[in-house]
Amino acid sequence: MEAREIIVLITASIGALIMLISSIGVLTLPDVFMRMHAFGKASTMGISGLILAAGLFYPDYLARMVALVILFFVTGPIAATALSRAAYKVATPAAKEAMLEFNEMENGKQRTKRRVAKKPAKKKAAG
Repeated sequence: MEAREIIVLITASIGALIMLISSIGVLTLPDVFMRMHAFGKASTMGISGLILAAGLFYPDYLARMVALVILFFVTGPIAATALSRAAYKVATPAAKEAMLEFNEMENGKQRTKRRVAKKPAKKKAAG
């Protein structure tokens, strides 16, 4: 094996491993927004690793593959954000209530951390 083939094998293996971890995250995470995070971040890196490995294996197409990696780095997270915004807009109020800590897509001028209202303590009966 040549050094170039070893580099291609390592790059493709890293890309495939990242995509495997991303798919496990998509299958196991409980919320649609967490799934979008797993899809958007990890799959961008996984696809980029596989495309780069193909470009290294076929040196004539390396410039095209690098352009594809750049294009995917630009469009992949934007697509995941658009999908998560669409999921937020059709979500039920109960699903939106699950995002108590930080809701960045909430309407209004103040989009900071929301405080969870605590129940008042029960007064002890006198006597």
